[in-house]
Amino acid sequence: MFGLKTAGFAAAIAFAVAAGAPFGAEAQQRWKAQSLYGPNTTVFKDFQKFTDRVKDVTKGALLIEALPVATIVPQAEALDAVKAGLLDAASGTMAYQGGKEPAAAFWDLTAGYDNPMHLLMWYKLGGGMEIMNKIASRWDAVFLGPVILGLESIPSKKPIRSIADFKGVKMRSPDGIPAEIFAKLGASVSVMPGTEVYTALDTGKIEATDWGTLSVNDEAGYNRIAPFAIYPGVHSMNSTDFVVRRSRWNALPADQKAAVQAALEEWNIATLMNQEFEDRQAAAKRDPSTLVTWGEKEKLELRQVAQGVWESWSKKSPLAKEIYDSQVNFLKKMGKL
Repeated sequence: MFGLKTAGFAAAIAFAVAAGAPFGAEAQQRWKAQSLYGPNTTVFKDFQKFTDRVKDVTKGALLIEALPVATIVPQAEALDAVKAGLLDAASGTMAYQGGKEPAAAFWDLTAGYDNPMHLLMWYKLGGGMEIMNKIASRWDAVFLGPVILGLESIPSKKPIRSIADFKGVKMRSPDGIPAEIFAKLGASVSVMPGTEVYTALDTGKIEATDWGTLSVNDEAGYNRIAPFAIYPGVHSMNSTDFVVRRSRWNALPADQKAAVQAALEEWNIATLMNQEFEDRQAAAKRDPSTLVTWGEKEKLELRQVAQGVWESWSKKSPLAKEIYDSQVNFLKKMGKL
């Protein structure tokens, strides 16, 4: 799926040629990079294609070993592992750092975005890249960019048609803003890593989960034990990220940095297209009665609850206030608030 050639990639190659520094002229570097996803998932396989792409465009000067979730450390500790040197890079870390830096909780602005291009626009045009790098610097790391999957779909054992239907539901959620929102809606929230979700659903410990897009969730088999899903999603614009230890990034020559960034842009664009296609295919395979579509009234009610939680979290640190103000101002400009 990574046959896509982007303008950014072409620019990176042109830069390298103009600089007169052929790829591979410097000493070979090897990175270990851990993903949020398991080895058999489409998302992890796309991550591997990114690392293969980097190897190709740098002519083997930079080799990134793609590691599945929890290979070295639990994903909640992956960014700490990058800082400590146990990992050189990681994909899918920011969502788990809200307890250490509240601003990181705004990485996924729950109930904020309903269009993946709008989220990408915030990163590229609304100051998002700069703010995310301020957050990453707390771990002496560089945030290279997002990889956006699309709207998450909540698998559940009974249909959830409005915010009222969350009341009493035993639900898995990541810690931070989403957990607080679901608790305000009356759900009984359990915070657990994604590796425990299937068993928790199967045993009845939880009845619904905040996890991935429709195709990602169905690929994991959640639909076999929690047959209903909110589709299109209403609460989370699912994305991952790529973060590198600053010393490792600074050690790369300019041509290799440009090549990595171009490959990351390819990865993001390919993922956006692939996930949209896979989600539509997953929806077409389902019994239509299992797909729950929310109306604009229900979405607005969810967003109103979410806004109170956003504002509360914005008071937890100066960086949290900065990222809150940035996203709220951007959403207002887009006519979403």
